Order: sequence, then C-alpha cells, then structure tokens
Amino acid sequence: MNFALWYGLFHIGSIVTVVLTLLLSTKILRSSRMPAVTIGWLLAIILIPLVGIPLYLTFGERKLNINLNNKQRLILDTSKKSNQHIVSHPIHSLVVSLNLPASCTENESTFDENGKAAWQSLTRLLENAQISIDIAIFILGNDTIGNHILSILERKAAEGVKIRLLLDGVGTFSITKKRFKPLLKLGAQIAWFIPVIHNPLRGRTNLRNHRKIVITDNKQVWAGGRNISGDYLGPNCPSNCWVDISFVQTGAIVAHYLEIFEADWAFSIDNKVTPSVELVGSKCAAKNKSELQLIPSGPDVEDDPIYSVVLTAYYAAKSHIMIVTPYYIPDDNIQKALKLAALRGVTVDLITPLRSNHKIADIARNRSIRELAAAGVNIWFLPQMIHAKVMIIDQNFAMAGSANLDIRSLFLNCELMSAFYSKQDVTWLSEWFISLQNNCSKYQNQKVTALREIVEGFALLASSQL
Repeated sequence: MNFALWYGLFHIGSIVTVVLTLLLSTKILRSSRMPAVTIGWLLAIILIPLVGIPLYLTFGERKLNINLNNKQRLILDTSKKSNQHIVSHPIHSLVVSLNLPASCTENESTFDENGKAAWQSLTRLLENAQISIDIAIFILGNDTIGNHILSILERKAAEGVKIRLLLDGVGTFSITKKRFKPLLKLGAQIAWFIPVIHNPLRGRTNLRNHRKIVITDNKQVWAGGRNISGDYLGPNCPSNCWVDISFVQTGAIVAHYLEIFEADWAFSIDNKVTPSVELVGSKCAAKNKSELQLIPSGPDVEDDPIYSVVLTAYYAAKSHIMIVTPYYIPDDNIQKALKLAALRGVTVDLITPLRSNHKIADIARNRSIRELAAAGVNIWFLPQMIHAKVMIIDQNFAMAGSANLDIRSLFLNCELMSAFYSKQDVTWLSEWFISLQNNCSKYQNQKVTALREIVEGFALLASSQL
C-alpha cells in the first residue's frame, strides 16, 4: 500500500516536473535575455529540475506580473500636457518611440555639488512642505541621517502634511518596522516594494526599486543617485563622503515624476487603480529653462529603455563620450559599442572608483576594463568611492540618475534617469566630470595570470545579483 502510494506520488511528480520544465523552457526562450543567462537557466531547469525550477520561480522572472500597458499609459498621459517639446536628437526620438513621454520645457534644474549641498536641498524641501511629501528611496539609513529625516517627517505629519514613504524591501532591510511606528501613528502611509518575505505572486525577491524620488507639494522634486544615509549626504559631510549626483527640479517635469511615483505606490499597496494627481504650481519662471525628459526602466516597464538609450548614445556619439559609474559590469553589446566608438576615433572617458563598496564588482569589472583600455578607452580611477551615474555625449546630451552600468541596473532594477538637453545643464555636468577627472589616476596595464582569470570569471557570474 505504501509502495503504491509512493509510486503514484513519484509518477505524478515526474509528470508535473516534465510539464513545468517544458513550459518554463519555452518561456525562457521567448524572453529577452542575455544569451549566457538564457543558457544558464535552461541548463539548471533541464539538468537539475528539482533545484532549477524552484530557483527560477523565485528569482528568474525579470518583469513584474502587472499590467504593463496600463502603466505605460499612466506615463504617456503626461506627455499630452502643455510644455512638451520635440527635440531634434536621436535619443529623444528613441525614447518617444518606446512609448515614454517627450521632453518638456518650463523647468529648472539645480545640481547638488556635494553631500552637504544635497543635505541642504533635501531638508529645505521637506521643511518647506505644506501639503504633501512623497518619497521613494532604495536605502534609508539606520543612522543619524536616516533618523533625522524620519524626525522631520514625523514633525511634518504632526502639522497635517500628507506623508507617503515607499521603501525597497531589500534596501531598507536593516530597519525594523518598529522604527516607523511614531510616523504611522501620526497618519503617514508607508509601503514596501517587494518585501524580502512576501507573497511570491506579488513579484520576485531579486527585483528591486532602485529609484530615488522625493516630491513635495506636487511641485518640487529631489532626485538623482543619492540614497538617504550618511554615506551619501549630511550637514557636515566629510571629505571621504561618497561622490554622487542629485538635483532639485521644478516645472512641468514634476508631473512625470508623480506619474511614476503613483504607479510604484499603487503596485506596492496592491492597488490596481492609480489615483489622479493634482499639480500645485508646477510651472516655473526660470530664465534659463531646462529641457528635461524622464527615462524609467525596469521590471515594471516594457522593453529596457535605459539600456536602449545607452547603446544608441554610444553608437551615435561623434566626438566625446563621458561616463561615470560606480560599477562597470556591462553586457557584450555595451562593451562592444564603447570599443567601437574608441576605435572609430571618439574620445571615450570612463570614471569609476579605484575601490568601490563591492569587492566582487571590482574583480568582475577587470576583464572588461582591460578590453576597453586596449581599444583606446581612457579609464580613470577616483581614489574615493563614487556612487554617481552620469553619461555625457558630444556636449549636447547628458543623463544622470539611479542606473549603474551593470547587469542588475540595466535588466533587473526599477531605475530612473533624467535626460538633459539644455546647454547649461550639460555644461554643468561636463565641468563636474572634468573636476573629477583632475583627481583621478589613469588605468595602467595589469599582469593577468591564469588564477586571476578564474577568479574574475567566478566574480562575473555572481555580480549580476549584487
């Protein structure tokens, strides 16, 4: 009897395993992935299905199970507002063709030149808020800086300001929910984007919201690459504070930020209907208007817009490509695009930290760095940690925000980059880049041993999950 029961269960399990293997293999082959990733998942599922199938169901999907088309319409609605502008630029044309909003005028951008300036900008926006504060952040530090920001939010909530705080489940894992009780008691709303422990049907654990957005009164935005902790900003940010880029933006672009925040918030609270947004004084009267365009990417957006923009920019560049990234772990297409740009005579300068906060990422980048240098790309190492993500092309286009030049940012994370088309913004970022370059050391050829090649290979395999 027991034998018959076990045999029956084994038979049913075998059938289920075969069916799942066929279904998942077909799905993987239809998905847009790097060839190495596709082969890896297929081998795992076919050769060791009892391990490969559960792993894929937990970590394998890179697009969320939501109505992507609906989210795209949310963003597109803002492109129908006034102040949109059609820029004669190949990147702008590409972004619009990907069903993302056109650029808009009537904006003003102010860059934070260092962590102290970023702290002043952020706290000023929060302190001056009178109606609402919406924050989406990857890391909210369990430190003095994070606690100070929470104290401001508690005080503003007590004053009647509507507070919504959207946190990433992994990025804020070190903070217990108990820390947020005072804020919740004051009427604030807090949501987690895919908590570490969650309903598996609500998304995949390895998909993260890496966007950084702070919106006050629906009329001002603080965004960029900085998280909210002592590594990124502070009132007395020391010289060893991480180098990063953030900015305050006002004007028509605020509507675009709001649409993205609202969609992320709706997903996190499992609300299928995104609330309508009422803009408050979103126009500005800046003398030097900024031409801005938002480029979101990730598991909640169709295609991979940031990746597409990066490739287009590299191939379209005619004279100069300037790149800043904390981690350089590209796929083959990006690597080839930069090498070909250098070989056809485009000056390519890449700034990255001498040592980042991820040792594995530093090891994983070495092979790609060597190939770029051999092709004529100038590799510059900054002695301190740099967390900024910036790209400048031919002095007529720049992009800055949350996306690193690594596989995780380009294909897994929810990311957001701000595209700059105005001369004053591109010039500011170019001058900032040169100031960094003056403090860098240039890459020197490394001796490569067989052991080093093996270690780098293992690091590269692990780096996509960093």
